[in-house]
Amino acid sequence: MKPAKKVRTEKEPAVINRNAKIETKIEQILAAEEGLIPASGFLASVMERVQQEAAAPPPIPFPWKRAIPGILLAIGVFVWSAVEMIHLGLPALRSLPLTPQHLPAALLPPVESAGWVALALGASLASWLLSRHLVGRGGLL
Repeated sequence: MKPAKKVRTEKEPAVINRNAKIETKIEQILAAEEGLIPASGFLASVMERVQQEAAAPPPIPFPWKRAIPGILLAIGVFVWSAVEMIHLGLPALRSLPLTPQHLPAALLPPVESAGWVALALGASLASWLLSRHLVGRGGLL
């Protein structure tokens, strides 16, 4: 297929002429501006800073080989605590009525253990939130 021929209108030369006038005005304004000259000593201070950065030792890399066992241990502790909480808490919660007024003696230890786990998780969350508040929003999370 052949592309359709563009029909020129009478307005196009006027638009082109106006754009050319605007470009010449911009060129005149830019030609009239003075050149920017840096302040005295600027180049020397920049080069001094570049040399300082080049001479600085590289940053110490993070010791991932030593941190990975601790990270894996922490993950294991959280997984094991979740398993234990489910193991101890769910059977006791299933047998409880919706409005318990008295717990049987057999259900008291699992419910008490689940309560301690929930308290520990709440204390951990509170300490994490407090540390984020004290440090400020550093953009880490």
